[in-house]
Amino acid sequence: MIDAALSGCPAYERERSRGLAALEQGDLELARQCFAAALGAARELGDPELVDRAFCNEAAVAISLGEVDAPVAPLREILMRNHSSANCYLAAYNIARAYELKKEHKKGLFYARIARDRAETLAHREWLASAWNQIANFLLGDSFFEEAASTYRRAVALLPGVESSRQLVYLANLAYCDVTLGRVRGAVSMLYRCLRTARKQGWRRVEMIAHVDLCFAHLELGRVRDAERHGRHGLALAEASGECDWVKNALYLLGEVAMVAGASTEGRSRFEQLQRRFYPDQPYLSEFLVSVDVRQLVNLRA
Repeated sequence: MIDAALSGCPAYERERSRGLAALEQGDLELARQCFAAALGAARELGDPELVDRAFCNEAAVAISLGEVDAPVAPLREILMRNHSSANCYLAAYNIARAYELKKEHKKGLFYARIARDRAETLAHREWLASAWNQIANFLLGDSFFEEAASTYRRAVALLPGVESSRQLVYLANLAYCDVTLGRVRGAVSMLYRCLRTARKQGWRRVEMIAHVDLCFAHLELGRVRDAERHGRHGLALAEASGECDWVKNALYLLGEVAMVAGASTEGRSRFEQLQRRFYPDQPYLSEFLVSVDVRQLVNLRA
């Protein structure tokens, strides 16, 4: 979650802080409730700039929960009003995130670059790092792996010193790129660093990402038991968080792990669950995945 300077409104700050804490724990539903309460407090105060800021925060969580259409028009209005560079950054960043989830990479990249430009104007290192990470996400979504890896490194480099949950997400993204590029062992080291810190700090979302990506990395190395262990942990955390993309990735990877291990019944079960829950209009998907190893063709971040 990204936010601007503190407002001086105690009710807003209290609910915003609760929302940020819920995000760190991976509880998106609670985070949304808190940010909705913060938006209510901002409206009661009657500060238009604070209302826009609070709406951006609530919209960010709604988008992460899969509501990728409704928030976009109001966010565009905030961007068009151009009353606050900070709010324009937040609006552009969240619009780009919505397009990222809709897999509309060209549109998303346009708004991600607007967010980057605003962050540069504000000289805000954390926001600039977030914008570069988002740009890299779109490059990765279009399978420009080397360019994406270089851009993720740029994002990580902007956040030196004490590790934050945001920095670890960027590092995990870089590690995923490196796995796809065959630099697996170095990627595993980065992912275990993310996992250790996430567990120590209680950052459940980072822990989820690290587990799912470690499942992928160990699968590529042929370490089936390690892959299954991390995949199961990642799936449990993804289910708890409500982030559908990570649930899908974990189910797919666990299906592949089972097939590689020779447990075809388990693999078929995972693929059938994936098909029923997320691809109901593709009834032959599970049979196809059982029959064909598509790992070299699948980009889990696309």
